[in-house]
This record gives sequence, C-alpha cells and structure tokens, in this order.
Amino acid sequence: AIGNVTNYIFDAIRGSEEQHQRPPEEVADLLGEIIPGLEINQQEEPGFEVITRIDLGTRPEVQRRGPLSAEDWAKHLDPEGRMLNIAHLKQVIFKGGLCHAVRKEAWKFLLGYFPWDSTLEERKALQRAKTDEYFRMKLQWKSVSEEQERRNSRLRDYRSLIEKDVNRTDRTNRFYEGIDNPGLVLLHDILMTYCMYDFDLGYVQGMSDLLSPILYVMENEVDAFWCFVSFMDQMHQNFEEQMQGMKTQLIQLSTLLRLLDLAFWNYLESQDSGYLYFCFRWLLIRFKRELSFQDVLRLWEVMWTGLPCQNFHLLVCCAILDSEKHKIMEENYGFNEILKHINELSMKLDIEEILHKAEAICLQIKSCKDLPHSISDILGFTTDAAEPGSQESPRPARPTHQQEAFSNGHGHLRETSHNSCKVAFIS
Repeated sequence: AIGNVTNYIFDAIRGSEEQHQRPPEEVADLLGEIIPGLEINQQEEPGFEVITRIDLGTRPEVQRRGPLSAEDWAKHLDPEGRMLNIAHLKQVIFKGGLCHAVRKEAWKFLLGYFPWDSTLEERKALQRAKTDEYFRMKLQWKSVSEEQERRNSRLRDYRSLIEKDVNRTDRTNRFYEGIDNPGLVLLHDILMTYCMYDFDLGYVQGMSDLLSPILYVMENEVDAFWCFVSFMDQMHQNFEEQMQGMKTQLIQLSTLLRLLDLAFWNYLESQDSGYLYFCFRWLLIRFKRELSFQDVLRLWEVMWTGLPCQNFHLLVCCAILDSEKHKIMEENYGFNEILKHINELSMKLDIEEILHKAEAICLQIKSCKDLPHSISDILGFTTDAAEPGSQESPRPARPTHQQEAFSNGHGHLRETSHNSCKVAFIS
C-alpha cells in the first residue's frame, strides 16, 4: 500500500503510547535503510560551501505576551468583515497565540482557507461552495459498494488504516473519548474524503494526528476538512513515499545545529546521530506527540503566522536540543540512549520556554554578519524584504559556485549532499 514506508517508521517511533515499542537499534537500522538520501560522499555536481565555527554573538533576550483576546481580534475587522493591519495581527499571534474563543475563526485565515482580504459575505459564499464540493467528494467513497471495494485494493487499504488509526488518536481527549464517539466518526469521514481529494497520496499514518486538533477547534466537518487540506499542502512532502520532505528537513536541521553548536553536533556525529534521526517524529507531525494537546494548539497557531522566519519549526527543534545537550553529553549517551532520552521528553516540554528560546535563536542567527548562504536559504533570509522604514536591501542570491570559509582550528574535511549541491563541512 502507498505510504507503507512512512507507516513502518512511524510505528517504530510512536513512543510511549505503544506498549511494545521497537528497540532503538532496530529504529536506527530502519531509518538508515529507508531514508537513503543522507549518506555522505554522494557525488553531486561540483561546487561546495565550507561551513565551520563562526561567532554568532550573544543570544538576545525576547519577550512574549498573553494570547490575543476575542475583543482584540474584533478590533482588526472592518465593517464589511475584512481583516485590518494583518502584519501587526500576525505579530501579536506569534508573540502569544490566541485565546481559544478566537481559534475557530482565526485558524481559517492562518491556514489559508479564508483570504485575509475577504469580506464576511465573500467568506459565506466560499463556505457554501466548499460545502458542496466536500459532500460531492464524500459521496464518492460513501457510494462505493462492497463489490466495488473488493476490486479496489488501494481504497480498501486506506479505509483499513484510517479505521485503525482513528481508534487510537487522542482517545484521552473528551472530544474523542469513549465508544461510538461522534468526533471519531467525523475524524474517519474527513480522512476518507481526503483520499478522494488526493488519491495519489491517500492516507498515510500520522495524518490523523494532524487532523485531530483542527477538528477539535473547528467542531465542523466541512471547515475542518478544508483547513486540513491547507495544512496538508504544507506537510505533503513529509508523507510522500520518497520522503523527500523528511530528508530535506533532517539535512537542514543538521546544518542549523552545526552552526549553533559545533561541539554538540560533533558529539552527535561521533555517536552516529549527526543526521538527527531521533527528531523524525518531531518533524513528521510537527511535535504533535511531544506536547500536551493544548500546547500543540498554541505551537501550531504560532508557526502558522510564518514568523519570524521560514522553517521556524526547525529552530523549535534546535531550542529543545539546546536544552538537552548538556545531559546528553555529560551522561555520554550513545545512539540508543539519545533516541530513548528524546522519546521520553514527550509531555515533559515547556512550550513557552521553547518558543522563547527558538525566537531568540532566530534573532541571534539573523544578526550574524557573514552568515553562510546555506543558513540564509534555510531560514528564508535571502528573500526577506527589508523591514518597514529600513534602507537595507534584501541579501543577494547565492552564486551557483560559491565558497565560504571560516577558520575554527579543525582540519577534518567531509562532504555530504545538501539540496542538490556538494557541501563540505569541517568537523
């Protein structure tokens, strides 16, 4: 079935929810075999970038605020229902998230289901059209007879996997707990309908985790579906069979960590953990299994603002690792112990502390002079427009063949594939 590769890995690292978790060494073998795009010494086209230790300067202090209230949200609406001062609104949401009463409306904008410049009447018309479209697709799988399904192995496999996953998704949450819970029926129906919307991808394990918080907030089948579609547009590559999205993110995360703390990255590399396989679950489903349900809501809405940089979720990973590096190194953890330790962080993380640190890391990197172009590309600094009122021009694009060198006193040179160009690292 489509997605078996991802399902297999995801099962291997589900964490404490599963009674019989695979041993870490088996997970290591699985990840090494199934994500083959991370080996060193791959022969790509010529041209490389040398990245070594550079001084990032002092990490700045940042301040966060409380969640945006319903009253403050209403102040951003004009008489026809258009959103006003959107850049400021996104900044406020990034800094503090949303009170729960606002989420049902605000998430539709943050996810792109509602255009920010639409009027109330335009949004009502959009919802009517999207409701018709949703139920047309739902009817497609609802009307498939048993005889037809016996001849459609893909649909049969999708249904089987969805039923299995729905029955173990967030069952301690009141919205999904108990037998014959209507929330579970909606979860099932939306995922089945998504198979009709994107039959090539269909259903892959982990997608129920991405839908669950959205349905919980929307409390509406149609709105939840279209918000989920928008979220899957961002996450699609994570679930494709070639897993290109996961390969890219693991390489990017390793590149960022190497810049932030070369000593820690070197330690991980010495323990066969330099490609950060243990972060796989974090990236695959955006920390859904690592945080409490309410903290997931806060983290996702903050990330959906697109601030303060591209790929902010990678800096969230870096913030967590920054807090754990001393224990990992002082206890001299090997591969198995690192994987076990990271898995056991689930439900023990402080979301506000993480967001504080991740934002501070972003500002620290952005203020660095002579930042390696590969880092600028990952975080989107090369395409950022100048701040309002600033005379600074955007950073020019990187030449095709570019070398940057920073001395750190080490002399071991390795090469690894990075975004289709050869990248040389001194470790």
